[in-house]
Amino acid sequence: MVTAIIVILILLGLILILLELFVTPGFITGLLGGVAWTYAVYKIYNDYGTTSGHLALGGLILLLIACIFIAVKSGVWDRVSLHQQMDSKVNLLPDVKIGDTGSTLSALRPSGKMQWNQISIEVCTMGELVETAAFVEIIKIENNKIYVKQISL
Repeated sequence: MVTAIIVILILLGLILILLELFVTPGFITGLLGGVAWTYAVYKIYNDYGTTSGHLALGGLILLLIACIFIAVKSGVWDRVSLHQQMDSKVNLLPDVKIGDTGSTLSALRPSGKMQWNQISIEVCTMGELVETAAFVEIIKIENNKIYVKQISL
């Protein structure tokens, strides 16, 4: 009876670890498989002695290494990894200057988008709220932030 429980735990652990590697991304199924293997090894050490426990532990470690090797060779991570490269730049301001005007593309509460020379740029106000399609003027450029205020035309 104990042998059957140990074999079932080892197979269950193997199935859960393989599910983790090939099907479900995350952590839970692999953790449950590891817990099943740990309890199976504990039962082997407890019921069959240290020699059997060492052999089982070594076999399970080799089985885990084989599973990881098969996962790497089969290209599992290629199917779940991102293959696009980011080529945009951060903190680049368009060629705007104080006094330039445009209209808001979104409500500024207090930040949002503004259209300037057919370009959409991220702007913010000094705290006031500005509705969509309002005319605004650039009043300050500081720390890669563009500050605007509403104007009336």
